[in-house]
Amino acid sequence: MSTPRAKILVADDSSVERAAARTALEDAGYAVMEAVDGQQALEVFARERPDLVMLDVVMPRLTGLETCRILKAKSGGNYLPVIMVSTRNSVNARVEGLRSGADDYLGKPYDAEELRARVEALLRTRKVIAERAASDGSARATDGAGAAAAGGSAATTGAATSDASADPAAGAPSTRNSSEAFKRRAEEEFDRAERYSDPLACLRVELDEYDPLVSRHSVEAVAGLVRSLRDVVEVSVRKIDLVFRLDERGYILLLPNTHFPGALAVAERISLDTAKIRLDAEPDHRCTVSVGVSFFPNKDTHSVQDLLDLVGAALDRARSEGGGQICLFQHQGYLYAPEAT
Repeated sequence: MSTPRAKILVADDSSVERAAARTALEDAGYAVMEAVDGQQALEVFARERPDLVMLDVVMPRLTGLETCRILKAKSGGNYLPVIMVSTRNSVNARVEGLRSGADDYLGKPYDAEELRARVEALLRTRKVIAERAASDGSARATDGAGAAAAGGSAATTGAATSDASADPAAGAPSTRNSSEAFKRRAEEEFDRAERYSDPLACLRVELDEYDPLVSRHSVEAVAGLVRSLRDVVEVSVRKIDLVFRLDERGYILLLPNTHFPGALAVAERISLDTAKIRLDAEPDHRCTVSVGVSFFPNKDTHSVQDLLDLVGAALDRARSEGGGQICLFQHQGYLYAPEAT
């Protein structure tokens, strides 16, 4: 039995742009459907349930940004990859598109081969997420059956799992606390990115002024700030992203299939939301974080150790500037201080 062709919805008010996208995608074997604006894109989505959506930013009735937000809300918890396309190709335009929920951003005019590569990468990600969800569902069903059969032993098993993942300053089961586990997963993600030529971003996020805060209050009081930082981090990333706790000051993140604009959007979101956190014992203190970001592919990143060395150097550079800074190491260190709007 042949594998069903992935379905891709292309929404653009330009017939020329739609035709170009259709040709590029059909040449790669995808089934393509079209919409002339955002409103029609929603109608086609409800009827056809495509595997990936490609949206022009500027469209009548509903813009691409508005359409993306609605589509993500309508996806019912399932991962729906969205690529935004636009003639606006500045960092600010890309950040705006990615903030709307888009998974990738292409500036017009784009290369047909690059479009196919981006689509292929996102569809691979979609497949991995679906497989993980199915595997998790099977594991939960098996655990449930085992608990019913084992009776009282189920409580002991659950407690052991909870204790293994709990961290007084981190807390969430989804946050790993082992440097060995992180290094293993980092190697796996880097190997996958290298094999398929997918982008991979690594972020180090650390609370500024940790030592002065501990000296004024206590480790336990500041641990509450780090727990709040964890909450900020975890609502800023996707299900496929990985968050690890490696020290008392913050977290390290791996963002598969994430380009420069996407990593910047996540870093900025974390930085701005952290500024809203308050310490009970010092409510006037404005919390800030330093964020370092490194990338693959990059001319200086040939191994997972390079990726980690560069993110460490980026974090050091951000901290050396007084905190509240993001430093992105791509071809050179790029410092960025997000401002609340």
